[in-house]
Amino acid sequence: MSSLVQRNPYLTLALATLSVVGVSAQSLPVTNPSFESPQVPPGFPASTFVDGWQKNPPPPPEWGITPDQWDQMAGIFPNPAAGQPRHVVNADGTQVAFVFAVPGVALTQLTANTFTPGLGYTLDVGLRGGGALTPGTQFHVGLFYTDGTSRTSIASTVVSATDELTNTDTLRNISVALGAVSKSDAWSGRQIGIELSALSPNGAQGIAYWEADNVRLTAVPEPSVWALGATGLLALGAMTVNRRRQ
Repeated sequence: MSSLVQRNPYLTLALATLSVVGVSAQSLPVTNPSFESPQVPPGFPASTFVDGWQKNPPPPPEWGITPDQWDQMAGIFPNPAAGQPRHVVNADGTQVAFVFAVPGVALTQLTANTFTPGLGYTLDVGLRGGGALTPGTQFHVGLFYTDGTSRTSIASTVVSATDELTNTDTLRNISVALGAVSKSDAWSGRQIGIELSALSPNGAQGIAYWEADNVRLTAVPEPSVWALGATGLLALGAMTVNRRRQ
């Protein structure tokens, strides 16, 4: 059998294809995924600048929030030293992002990658609640695409605050999964967008916010696509063997 495979390139390629099914997930680059840039200046509690990430436009004046106030509702802060209040044990680096629990406050990013037919996608983010965040307050982690004028969410996970999620020194991993992209999907070929946004107002007075870190994006080939290709190569290999025997 081994000599037969070596002499038949179709069989060789088919077996190689089958060998990578299920283990060929690919990590995709995300700009500033752990919010390490820019570095918060020494002595400052936080920064509202977040390289590589964008914020939503400020709300209308009737909300009673000025553009400057809106801008200050999302940013980055240094992870407190071990043993200090609100230290994040599993932070990926020295800084963590914050998003106030005010609907519409968000950090978004259009990555350099595009939604590719035959590939599924997984988004992972470390998350916890902070401040006066009350149980039931919701946060949105999602993937989106844009047509140049509007943003459309295509896969998301809604996280509801709990005491366990807030009173902890550890970020909990939140995952979003998108099935294999089809050529007919409106997002096929569009840039992959990532959104971290407050979805509902906090249920109590006081400053309430979400903390996020370690954003990861992974492309996952659809197993059926690989299997179909391998099946075709095996068929070609078998035809070649039969012709040689005749």
